Amino acid sequence: MKRWKQVVWDLLDVFSVRRLTAHVALSAGLLGLASSPATAEAGPRVPISPTLDPDPKVRKFNGRYILKRNANALFVHLAGHRSHSSHRSHSSHRSHSSHSSSSHYSGAHASHYSSSTGGSRGTPPVPAPEPVKPQQPIVQTPAEAAPLLREPFTSEIAGRWSVGVLATEASTFDADIPLRNANGVFTISPRRRGSGAHFNGYYSAESFDLARTRISVEVRRVASGGAVTLFAAARDAANWFGFRIHAGKLHFESRNGGRVASKTISYDPARHRYFRLRTSEVSPVVVWETSADRKSWAMQYVETPIAPTSRLAVALSAGTLSAEAIPGQAIFDNVLVEANP
Repeated sequence: MKRWKQVVWDLLDVFSVRRLTAHVALSAGLLGLASSPATAEAGPRVPISPTLDPDPKVRKFNGRYILKRNANALFVHLAGHRSHSSHRSHSSHRSHSSHSSSSHYSGAHASHYSSSTGGSRGTPPVPAPEPVKPQQPIVQTPAEAAPLLREPFTSEIAGRWSVGVLATEASTFDADIPLRNANGVFTISPRRRGSGAHFNGYYSAESFDLARTRISVEVRRVASGGAVTLFAAARDAANWFGFRIHAGKLHFESRNGGRVASKTISYDPARHRYFRLRTSEVSPVVVWETSADRKSWAMQYVETPIAPTSRLAVALSAGTLSAEAIPGQAIFDNVLVEANP
C-alpha cells in the first residue's frame, strides 16, 4: 500500500498543470482534495493519460478515507478520521450541524451580540444616574429662653434688690433685723422679744407680669415659733399673691385692696421646699404650687385674680408679730423668674 501511494504522488509531480486549484474542506476532521485540469492553451509538458476527474468521489474503506475518480481507477489514500473514528459518541452529525447552525448562531450568537456591551459593537449603555435624595430640612431647636431673673445671692445685690418690705405695711419695716448673703443663700434673722410687728427683707428692683411669667423660690428654712416667713409677688402691702408660713401652717394667700383670700394646710418642710406662682395655660387663674425637688409640682390652690397681676415685684421677708423667744431664721435660695412657655 505504501508503494502504490508513493507511485501516485510521483506521477502527480511530473504533471505540468497550468492552474491547480485546491479546495480544502474540513468537516468533522474530513479532508477533501479536488484538482482542476490545465487549460488547453499551453498544453501539457508530458502527455498524460488518463486525465484526472475534476469531481472525485470520497469513499470509506476499513475505517479510512480515499479520494477516487469516477471513470478511472486512480485514487488517493488519505489519513484516517481517527479523532472521530466512532461517531456513536455523537447522536448524529445532523443534530450536531443543526445545533451549530441554528441554536448556536441564530440563538446564542444573536443574544450574545445583541446583549454584549464589550468590544466595538453598539454603543455602551449610559449608566442611569443615581436618584437624588431629597434634602432633609434643617430643623433648628430654638434655644431655651434665658431666665428673666436668676438670683445667686452674692454679697453684692445692688441694682437687683432693695432692702425693705413690700408685702407688709411700711410701718413693720425694721432695719435692725440682720440680713446676710453667704454661701449663695439669703438669710433673715427676726428680732427676739420685740413687741409688735417687725419685718425686714428684700424686694426685686424689677417688676414682672404674672400673666406672662412664672416666679419660684426655694425655702430652705422657715422662721420658728410664732415668726412669719413670707414669699410674694407684690405690688404693695394691699395687693399681692404669695405663700405665708406661720406657726406650722402654710397659707396660699392673696390680697386685693386689703381683702384676703387664702387656703391653709399643714406645712411639711420636705414636701414644701419649693414654692411657685404662675397663671394657668387653659384659663385666666393664678396657680399656687409646691414641690420637693423642683421637678414635679403639686397644684395647691387656684384663684381667679381680682388684684392686678402686672407690675409685681418679688418680695422675700421674715419677722415677728409679737415678742418671740426663739424666732429662728428664714433662709431663701434659687429665686427664678421665667417667661411662660
